Amino acid sequence: MAGVDTSCALRMITLLSGAIKGMSFYPPSHPSIHQPLVELHRMLSQVLVALPQCSCGVIDGILFVDDHLFATPTTAVGDLSNRMLEKQIGRMVFSRELTIDEIQELVRLLSSRTTTLDEIQAALARQGGKHITLIRVGTETHEVVEKQDEPANFGCNRETYAHALTAIRGVCRDIERGRIPNSAPVLRVVDRMVGITMQDPSALIGLTMIKDYDNYTFNHCINVGVLAMALGAASGMDQHAVRTLGIAGQLHDIGKTLISKQIINKPGKLSCTEFEEIKRHPELGAKIIREMEGLEPHIAQIVLGHHLNFNRSGYPGWAQTLPFNKLIDVVAIADTYDAITTLRVYQHPISPRAAITEMQKLGDTVLEGELLARFVEMLGTYPVGTLVRLDSNEVAVVYRPNPMDSETPVVRILIEEDGTRLSIPREQRLLEKDGTSYARIVAVVDPLLKNIDVGQYVLSGAY
Repeated sequence: MAGVDTSCALRMITLLSGAIKGMSFYPPSHPSIHQPLVELHRMLSQVLVALPQCSCGVIDGILFVDDHLFATPTTAVGDLSNRMLEKQIGRMVFSRELTIDEIQELVRLLSSRTTTLDEIQAALARQGGKHITLIRVGTETHEVVEKQDEPANFGCNRETYAHALTAIRGVCRDIERGRIPNSAPVLRVVDRMVGITMQDPSALIGLTMIKDYDNYTFNHCINVGVLAMALGAASGMDQHAVRTLGIAGQLHDIGKTLISKQIINKPGKLSCTEFEEIKRHPELGAKIIREMEGLEPHIAQIVLGHHLNFNRSGYPGWAQTLPFNKLIDVVAIADTYDAITTLRVYQHPISPRAAITEMQKLGDTVLEGELLARFVEMLGTYPVGTLVRLDSNEVAVVYRPNPMDSETPVVRILIEEDGTRLSIPREQRLLEKDGTSYARIVAVVDPLLKNIDVGQYVLSGAY
């Protein structure tokens, strides 16, 4: 098992949460406690063969396991996050050589409502437990291990992304409850993202590889905001325009909150009636935004127009002749890219490289041509998240673009030339700083054929 996939992460949460709850009623030797602990230990041990550590924590109310965020909690997710926050535990870090006795002691201590974090840490230390580290809420730096050749703010960026998810969830929850949403959390997180993006337009793009298929709308909104800000900054737009793109991008689909979830999540082709209902979401979103405090009127205009298309052949039809500025074309490009690179119930995703090829066919019709060309240039010949084969026969995932040469990005090698899968992916510059060439990219590889989740290797840092 190379890393933690979403189903594995959720299973571990379920086992840990269930054991904590069960420990209040049964002794540790009881099968309802012992068996989940055995399975949890086995799963963690398998993960820790590939990774030096595995983390479970809470960021701004969202439970995560490594790079998997659980924005919409199940009962187990909610119970575990609540219990951790009760104990002021921001993160639990499990490291190699973890024993089942250490897990059992942790569960026993967490099951008691009266134990404090200090008491839990002291009890684990007395037992000699060296492979579980508990980090207090508000004191962690998010990345426990220093990542080789990784931007110093990468962990901070992921935390910003988690805050953005929380903000969007709050907006959608308010809408569902018939309330006017609070714009302040969205504005705060966008302001933070603007600062990062203005310094380096591509700094946050790797985060758009977070693809939580069960919470598509939330992730898609954040990803569109990130991509729109990046394109705006790369195109030379000023800070105010980039901020506007971030807000509009993150709010562009909130009108879907008022559309039936049966239609939104329908796995098959929509009927004419259903598609007409879907087409209402830009108008619904714009109406909501006009009622929110602290948002400038042109935010609503961008949301209204993000499906109009560059040649104004889109919807809503009545708005096709209205004056719109260039920002709606930026959001439309970001929306298109994230949508077609994401697995949906009705859609097989395509690779970032193939997505660019498909989007170029839409230049000057559906998408604005000059902005699209800038977007392609920004992402590079091989966008972040592209799985590639090198002329050395190694298989790697593109991790960061090389601004000096789009043909030679920084990659993470996952499969060696003889076909051996690396348990610890190796980060490699295709073009070294001294000009030495390591290898050339010769082909793009379909991740599904290799059973590789490229997102985990883009987001996890150098193991």
